[in-house]
Amino acid sequence: MEEQHLTVGEVADLLRISEWTVRRYIQSGALRATKTDGPNGSYRVPLSGYREYIDAHTVTARETR
Repeated sequence: MEEQHLTVGEVADLLRISEWTVRRYIQSGALRATKTDGPNGSYRVPLSGYREYIDAHTVTARETR
């Protein structure tokens, strides 16, 4: 079964950030993606790459005493 991929726009909507910021994350290596073929190739983010990003950037509250 082939893995589902998200567009830059879909990731931006999910994270509530701009598409430009998603592209910056991809170019910096913070978000895993592949580029499609063609002269105007666009990025596709594998669902597992999106989940890795979320896991790496999720902050949990610590207990205070």
